[in-house]
Amino acid sequence: MDFKLTRENFTVQKTLSDTVTEQALELDYVLPDYCPEIFKVLSCRIYPSAAKRTQSGVRLGYELTALVRVVYVSEDGGISAVEQTLTYDKSVELSYAPKQPAVYIEPTVETKSCRVVNKRRIDVRGVIAVRVRVMCDEPQQAVTAALGGGIQLRKTLVTYPSKRLFITKRVTVIDEVEIIRSKPPVGVVIKTDVAINSADKKVISGKLLTKGEAGVTVIYVPEGGGDVEKISFDLPFSQVSDIEGLDERFDVYVDARAASCAIRPVPKSDPAKIECELGIDISCLALRFESARLADDVFSTECEADAERADCLIECVPVQVNETHRLKATLTYSEGELRTVMYAGAEPLGAASVIKKPDGSVYAGGKAALTVFAKNESAKPVCLESEVSFEHMLEAAVCGCGSTDLELNIGAVTYNLTSSNAIELTADVKIKGYVCEARPCSFISDVRLDETKPVERDRDCSLKLYYAETGEQPWEIAKRCRASLSAILEENEIGGEAVESGCMLLIPIE
Repeated sequence: MDFKLTRENFTVQKTLSDTVTEQALELDYVLPDYCPEIFKVLSCRIYPSAAKRTQSGVRLGYELTALVRVVYVSEDGGISAVEQTLTYDKSVELSYAPKQPAVYIEPTVETKSCRVVNKRRIDVRGVIAVRVRVMCDEPQQAVTAALGGGIQLRKTLVTYPSKRLFITKRVTVIDEVEIIRSKPPVGVVIKTDVAINSADKKVISGKLLTKGEAGVTVIYVPEGGGDVEKISFDLPFSQVSDIEGLDERFDVYVDARAASCAIRPVPKSDPAKIECELGIDISCLALRFESARLADDVFSTECEADAERADCLIECVPVQVNETHRLKATLTYSEGELRTVMYAGAEPLGAASVIKKPDGSVYAGGKAALTVFAKNESAKPVCLESEVSFEHMLEAAVCGCGSTDLELNIGAVTYNLTSSNAIELTADVKIKGYVCEARPCSFISDVRLDETKPVERDRDCSLKLYYAETGEQPWEIAKRCRASLSAILEENEIGGEAVESGCMLLIPIE
């Protein structure tokens, strides 16, 4: 039996890898001669980052870096700090070699410990968990029309991403920043906080121009010693990325995240200056959406029809997220009383996750590290630290969870001494990015007719009478009667998806 099928090409996202590996961190560090001896360790932090991503066939390689910073008190009661960067070459094997894959690498610190071996030697141990997600477009086909063989199709309108482009680039900004006269020169940097305040985009014929501003906060001990000081400044950045095939038909989503921040005092400068070297990872996801009426059910008025189906998840237009979560936590000093707070701040730990609750509500989950540098009743420096998890119900119209890219930034941080040994911190956690919802769909990819099983019908009858109940769908009626759907709609002047009230219908018999 001769018949012809028309098909539409569309794409779905396929996950090539979603793995979590662990990297053991071991650092046996001897203090340089110019550093004072260790009396007591105040804080030990590990800042992991992924860079230099390369793909060779089925192997995806990247460089995992871990900045280890140890803040300590010396014998004379002053605060000092040392840091060391460790580098590891890592790789992931994929099921096949994709073209232009979307790669997300999310390293987080699972455990850490710091042991003082002697006054000039420390031993740091830790475990970094690295989640690597690699996705790519996979072509699919669905039947959109049929001619001959008495084939009847039920179609549904679907909007799908016909093309996806993804790129990640690192931009390095190096600039000298003048310290205001009211602040002392920088001696030892004990902490840096970076937040991306803005990131604007513009598409120009295959190129993506990204411009933004990063807010940098430096916590330091002044040159010659003294109490902890804080300075803040903004650094502009820009990046031009070549993305083959990118044009104005794409919806473009840009995410900028601080990957590294190195602060170095500029020697013999007047006024005092610091050099800031800031690394920013800029990720771009570009999606071009198209719509088509795809067949999801089939039958034939002449013989038995066997349908081959394609079950998949189709991404919807991403939902933008730009919300703020108010995080509160209390830190307690168990060895005495707090007299003076030198610094209170917070920083996000890793990216946010998306959690769908049984009641249908959707939350963004994350973790933040809270830090307080203070002085006790003996005027000795102390450090209080705590890692706090949180969940924030998203106000954005997110119904399901597919791929996500949510960034956490810290806004304003305030504190209040609630007692002689307790301090309450309030931090505004900014949640920005997008959520791509993925919905399950089933389509007809091929149709086969079995001529050995013809439809039995009374050839002496050209019409049948059928009593349709309220709400019954014309498609189901046509399928049950093995009749042409268009003929039923035309004969009975039905225009809706369902029969509005119970009535008698005329069923044309071909």
